[in-house]
Amino acid sequence: MTNSTHRVAVGLAAVTLLAVTLTGCGPDADKDTASGTGDVASLTTPSAPASTAGTAVNGRPQLRLDTTDEEETQLWETYKICLHEHGVKKNDGRAPGPTGSGTGLSLDQSGEPKAAYVACAGKMPLQPPELDRDRNPNYVSQWNDYVQCLRGHGLKIHSLPDGSGWTYDDGVADPTNGLEGPAMAKLERDCTMEIFGAKK
Repeated sequence: MTNSTHRVAVGLAAVTLLAVTLTGCGPDADKDTASGTGDVASLTTPSAPASTAGTAVNGRPQLRLDTTDEEETQLWETYKICLHEHGVKKNDGRAPGPTGSGTGLSLDQSGEPKAAYVACAGKMPLQPPELDRDRNPNYVSQWNDYVQCLRGHGLKIHSLPDGSGWTYDDGVADPTNGLEGPAMAKLERDCTMEIFGAKK
């Protein structure tokens, strides 16, 4: 297995709809508005669930640690529909993502037109404040505890030196200890809630 580096909003499962490396672990996923053009959106704008958005920051919906995958999917779809309606092109020839209320629309990831990202900035969800190193004074120690939680469940991983994510240990035959897909997503969510959800 090749060594891979993971940088995502911690504990948010692979159903997260940005393609800005939101399939591993790291703190800064919501800060990349220029390249956050992901894979899946609906052509009909779903209404954002009232229970998902906390206090908005600059008008953006605020995700919580306990936001469900379905709630998060709806918010990202709303954002991506906005991008498409403001000129971000469909990405023809690519397999659609998960289906649900949407059609599996795949969007171009060039970051153009920039005006679309400006127009839709208020719809891009913010990651939970606990996962934002600028808003959580305990982030660094909690991040280290989070990585230790994953290691304690069999993952052969270590933090990157800059604390921006984690990577698999070198030379390990099965660094995931057989965990894949839903099992990996559940472990990440469980460790996120255990570490970042704890009151410190």
